[in-house]
Amino acid sequence: GDPEVIGKIGTGIEDFKCSWLIVQALERANESQRKQLYDNYGKADPSCVAAVKAIYRDLGIQDVFLEYERSSHKELISSIEAQENESVQLVLKSFLGKIYKRQK
Repeated sequence: GDPEVIGKIGTGIEDFKCSWLIVQALERANESQRKQLYDNYGKADPSCVAAVKAIYRDLGIQDVFLEYERSSHKELISSIEAQENESVQLVLKSFLGKIYKRQK
């Protein structure tokens, strides 16, 4: 996310976090990209972080996320609307509305 919006700088790459982004990148990467990810992920060196981000861009990971987010939202709405109790539906839709497409 944008540090200006979320109020912090993400350090998932440097901290070797097992994030959704790296899992998706590893699933989609070719052999060369996978090697670069293994060589650069988990290192605080700005050039290593930049290399990982470049692979994310090359693989279109942002678009992959946006599609995942859209389809997950659609699935959640369907599940919520399957609830018989309308009050429960209202509460769940309200909560979903607060977290879907949130900026911070």
